[in-house]
Amino acid sequence: METSIVPYLNNEDIANKASLFRSKFWNDIIPIDIEAIIDIKLAIDVIPVQGFFKDSGTDALITSNWKSIYVDREEYLDERRHNRLRFSLAHEIGHFILHKKTYTNFKIKTRKNYYELNKKMTTKEYGYLETQANKFANYLLVPRKILIIEREKELKRKGSPVWFKKIDPKTLNSYLAIPLSKVFNVSDNVITIALNDLIIDDPIKGLGRMSKNEQDYYKNL
Repeated sequence: METSIVPYLNNEDIANKASLFRSKFWNDIIPIDIEAIIDIKLAIDVIPVQGFFKDSGTDALITSNWKSIYVDREEYLDERRHNRLRFSLAHEIGHFILHKKTYTNFKIKTRKNYYELNKKMTTKEYGYLETQANKFANYLLVPRKILIIEREKELKRKGSPVWFKKIDPKTLNSYLAIPLSKVFNVSDNVITIALNDLIIDDPIKGLGRMSKNEQDYYKNL
């Protein structure tokens, strides 16, 4: 049986780890200041690098000594892309929390080390590594209990018209994502994913289920 480089983590595991991280380093105030957490609480340097995305194909990279996160300089300086930067930083903290052993074992200090890790991983492994970090970032920046409250506020502001109940829930979520994204300082897409989570499972917990592909992958290891 093959041993996976990527740890088995279902959505509830990831959500719980994001919640514990937020409780330790932040509070229930939104938007969550991920930059302050990284800089002040974790003492990790964010280092803008010219052409980083073009050269590496990635927005950000955390090193395995957990002292630096490299980011694309243009994205870092572009206020219009600030929400994307916030998510990229939260994504790297996802690797810090979820994949510390993997990063430490491969001594990821440079982009070259990151490429070497990718070569040792299957496409599926790399996909799940990145998916887990994305989910962590989403749970971290968009706490589900707060999202439920803000969603209800937005519905009340719009008067909760009758037609809301007649349209597909995912269509409604896309409509609500625009104003809610401004509350959490994330992209519309991030909010849409979070809102759809509330449809999939218990709205109090707001936890999505692991996809069938993910289940099958880990079963076959």
